Amino acid sequence: MAEMEMEMMVVATSEEEKPEPTDRRKSLVSDLQDRIETAKAYHEEPFKRMKEDMDAAMRGYDKREYNDGFYVANILQRHVQTRTAALYAKNPRALAKRRDRLDYSVWNQEEDSLKMAYAAIAAEKQTGMPAPDTMMGIVADYERVQQHRKMLDNVASTMEHLFDYYMNEQQPSFKSQMKALVRRVITTGVGYVKVGFQRDVDRQPEVAARISDLQAQLDHMRRIAKQAKDGEIDKDDPEIEELILSIEALNKEPMVTIREGLLFDFPESDSIIVDPMCRQLRGFVGAKWVAHEIFMTPDDVYEIYDVDLSNNFTSYDLKGRKGHLGDPFRSGYKDPYGQESNEDPEGLVKVWEIYDRQAGLQYCIADGHENFLMEPDSPPIKVESFWPIYTLLFNELEHKNQLYPPSDVRLLMPMQHEYNRSRQGLREHRRANRPKYVAPAGMLEDEDKAKLASHPANALLELQALAAGQKVLDVIQPVQQIGIDPNLYEVKTIFDDVQLVVGQQEANYGQLSKATATETSIAEQSRMSALGAQVDELDSFMSDITRAAGQVLLAEMSLEEVKRIVGPGAAWPDLTREQIMEEIHLEIEAGSTGKPNKAAELRNIERIVPFLLQIPGIDPSFLAKELLKRLDDKLDLTQAMSEQIPSIIAMNQAQLAAGAGGPQAPQLQGPAGANNAPRPRQIAGGGVPMGANAD
Repeated sequence: MAEMEMEMMVVATSEEEKPEPTDRRKSLVSDLQDRIETAKAYHEEPFKRMKEDMDAAMRGYDKREYNDGFYVANILQRHVQTRTAALYAKNPRALAKRRDRLDYSVWNQEEDSLKMAYAAIAAEKQTGMPAPDTMMGIVADYERVQQHRKMLDNVASTMEHLFDYYMNEQQPSFKSQMKALVRRVITTGVGYVKVGFQRDVDRQPEVAARISDLQAQLDHMRRIAKQAKDGEIDKDDPEIEELILSIEALNKEPMVTIREGLLFDFPESDSIIVDPMCRQLRGFVGAKWVAHEIFMTPDDVYEIYDVDLSNNFTSYDLKGRKGHLGDPFRSGYKDPYGQESNEDPEGLVKVWEIYDRQAGLQYCIADGHENFLMEPDSPPIKVESFWPIYTLLFNELEHKNQLYPPSDVRLLMPMQHEYNRSRQGLREHRRANRPKYVAPAGMLEDEDKAKLASHPANALLELQALAAGQKVLDVIQPVQQIGIDPNLYEVKTIFDDVQLVVGQQEANYGQLSKATATETSIAEQSRMSALGAQVDELDSFMSDITRAAGQVLLAEMSLEEVKRIVGPGAAWPDLTREQIMEEIHLEIEAGSTGKPNKAAELRNIERIVPFLLQIPGIDPSFLAKELLKRLDDKLDLTQAMSEQIPSIIAMNQAQLAAGAGGPQAPQLQGPAGANNAPRPRQIAGGGVPMGANAD
């Protein structure tokens, strides 16, 4: 049987041939590739600087100026690690905020008018005299708004729990990825997060496993067919037909959702290519397009985009060099069907995901490939900024010709070099001061020289040139050493400059500071000021990605999936998702990513709680929950209190029967007596809730 006939018979379930791209489409793809390459050339200098900064942070020096034998104390790496730990110690606490709106159309938001309206309704129930329509309108308007706000609050609470779930569900963990991002920004000057949503739709697991097993058998038969030359396999082999029929039957099984949820990608600093017209990296102000550059194997492209590139792409090696093949990592290369290839390794494919705001489209192309990897369409992730990519910067400055700010590593590079040079000079001085001796030429034999140059401790040396009774100083003379002036190699002024540039003290690098208490306090204030600026930048960045994440969740998540994750009490919008997006947005609690100062928080709590308890009508349980939230947001007082509610009710009833504030009250409830017991909220003035005008 001919090879072609066997192949056609076996690949009964293979994909149809895709049409050849038109000349117009080829021209568009080529134009997009040229556009990106031009932008990369425009940003070549900052991208090169990022690589240099990464090398310097790794080594502690610029390899262009130092040899491997030079003294190095890596201050840069210490700064990166210390600053990262200070900036990101835990995942942030997401808060769903309701947008401030003037919701009341009848009520003037004056408490007295609301009290009068409720009093009029109460009087109607007692006397039967109808309340004025204006009063009825005020109450109806108030209750309508309160009901709407309660619904929004329930949705907001659900969003908070949902975001917290997906943040903890990320693999690798969101915390480890964010710490890596902060390190990247400190090292290179810029970092990115790409927000996405994954929905894996597949057949039931047992069905999918069965298909995979049968597909493997079919692939085996296909490989045999390709190698068959002399008709070893019968064209009417029933096993092949059975496999094909089994796969066709299983392919008819219904699809189910395996997993869905938020995804966070963390692109490298130089993998985001920005339109040269961009004037500001945060929000990509002025940019018409932004591209994400990704290196993949041909197998990855086939699996993700269902495109067999064959040899129609530009090949790269692991270091991103064009046209380099034969890399060791490519040994054992397999084709899309799992067949071991005996051909030369094909290298990596450079793929670009392009977000074109002007056209409102997302393009996916590969370098050297003349067609799209997938049909251009609007971005699958719908966010208000259009770009699903968000930028973190720490040292942003206004500069006409510099879009990328300098990194902390770049700012500290001169101090790092000066420190290394100072310590290297001291090392060379010490080496120069090692004991040395001089002797007249020809006085010492080579054997004597070897003994003097290297000998163990407490050695007894027998010198051939030394006669009996002759003094050693008559034969050899010690060379006078050069005294070391410590002022020539002091490094305190270097750390003074470090403090000026990035706000770090000597103590942050493990140095013992000789400064006074006042000087140390001033230096710490400077450090906190520098750190505070970066904390503020990080908070704004985290709020941007949490806001986008909330929009993605509202657009993509179903009520069933939300209840499965959050619980049966979850509330999901009755309104359209667009309406909810206008009402609620996610942001993070300011400063919630940093390492908490528990001691300072405890001191503040101790100062403020006594004053709060003196306010009439304040709820102690509310205070307790808020205080625990400040100390540990994972602790929940609700469960502990709920277990004691029956006994508290019984105790309150007994007190009321005996008379509130009686002699027994102080013993039962503390110094404040029964006044400390939680009370149901009363309606003042005929039923008005206390604080009714509050949001």
